Amino acid sequence: MKIYLNNSITTLALVGVFSASAAAFGTQAGSDDRRYAECVELASRAPDRAINQALIWQNERGGVPARHCEALGLFHMGEYAEAAARLEKIAEDMRVGRDMPLRRGSPTVAGEALLADMFAQAANAWLLATKLPKAEAAIDTALSLAKSGGAQELDLLVDRARIAAADGDFELALGDLEKVQKQDRSRKDILVLIAAAARNVENFVKAEIALREYLNLFPDQADGHLERGNLFDAEGETAQARLSWRKVLELEDEGPNAAAARTNLERIDLQKK
Repeated sequence: MKIYLNNSITTLALVGVFSASAAAFGTQAGSDDRRYAECVELASRAPDRAINQALIWQNERGGVPARHCEALGLFHMGEYAEAAARLEKIAEDMRVGRDMPLRRGSPTVAGEALLADMFAQAANAWLLATKLPKAEAAIDTALSLAKSGGAQELDLLVDRARIAAADGDFELALGDLEKVQKQDRSRKDILVLIAAAARNVENFVKAEIALREYLNLFPDQADGHLERGNLFDAEGETAQARLSWRKVLELEDEGPNAAAARTNLERIDLQKK
């Protein structure tokens, strides 16, 4: 069984939980809402500045919202393990109302949906830190808190599939992805992930069906052509694989998809020598 660099199923897609609103923390003053929203936005484009602002805010008793902004800044700086540890600590504090904003004079306590979001963020950060047992534990905690059958649970199942794939458990990954597909037929974005998981359990027919539909819907998505090359190569169709990986480079000159395509092209060139 061949495992490819930048296998599309293990590529992290940051879920919407990284842009949670200040309202979710139960802040009272509009200025605090704005301060949190601005800090989170800054974390994605200038994380060092966001961290500095978050530290100042913490000294002004900004509590969990300020700490969350700092954690997001660390995440965007690539300090994934540190960010993950802080996100888990924030979740535990939110569970009991520690360091949370006041409402009618009392600290707020986070509901299960917000706690699930926070543990999911930690899981994604642990995944990027390649701390897979910690990522698995965090995503399982998130799933235990999510409403059964709800949209949040489906997003978390996709996250768990990515983590499982990174750990080589493609059976679990495929099962989670197919459960999401069964419950929400509109989730066409996961077809390429289904194809990658199916390929890795050597169900090439299922992989081809999912990939064909994905590329029909998204013909200019480089990840689809990367996975098509992977599938062709797994089936021994080297010439077709080469064409697919070259298509990736036509669509994207830089980034992880392009890097994976170049690496795979170099690999098959070396095999020919």
